[in-house]
Amino acid sequence: MATENGRRRREYAPRVPIEQRREELLDAALRIVVRDGHAAVTMEAVAAAVGVTKPVVYGVFANRATLLGELLQREQAAALEQLVGLLPALRKGLAAGAHPADVLAEALDGFLAAVRVAPERWSCIVLPTADMPPQFTAVREEARGLVLASAEELGRWITGTFDAPADLDPELIAHTVVTLAEMAARLVLTDPERYEPVRFVKGLRAAVGLVR
Repeated sequence: MATENGRRRREYAPRVPIEQRREELLDAALRIVVRDGHAAVTMEAVAAAVGVTKPVVYGVFANRATLLGELLQREQAAALEQLVGLLPALRKGLAAGAHPADVLAEALDGFLAAVRVAPERWSCIVLPTADMPPQFTAVREEARGLVLASAEELGRWITGTFDAPADLDPELIAHTVVTLAEMAARLVLTDPERYEPVRFVKGLRAAVGLVR
């Protein structure tokens, strides 16, 4: 659009509510992290990805550290919400007397479904990059510790309820289950055509002799 003196008038991004803009900027930052790594997340890069000027980004986030910090908090909360959402079905299955391997298979299926719903989020979690900031690494390890603790609690319940062999170690069960879930998520994210969730679910059942 040109003005009366012939100069081109600068086009500005339409005004949107600040919370909507915040989500747009965080979404853009997440995409940049997944595609290019954390170091590539600059105020200029985020502005360009959304199609706004840098002052617009600075109007929402004081600096790059604040932006990354809010991105971390948002994705951590959303990931935990997805995981917590799997618990009711898990507990219901166990309470109904379902075989633990069936329940674990269903839990793995639910987890991989969550990964496919939010691939960028889970890429940040299960595909850490070399330039991941220390605070991201710390939160990732903290979340993993919580998941391990829950898995070990489940393992103790299983070994105590189903008259399992004395050498069946709940702590090792927990590490095995969590490691399997992480591996499956990485493969589903990096090679989805070859590694579909159902392949892992069937494999888990087969591993404990539950193929029907």
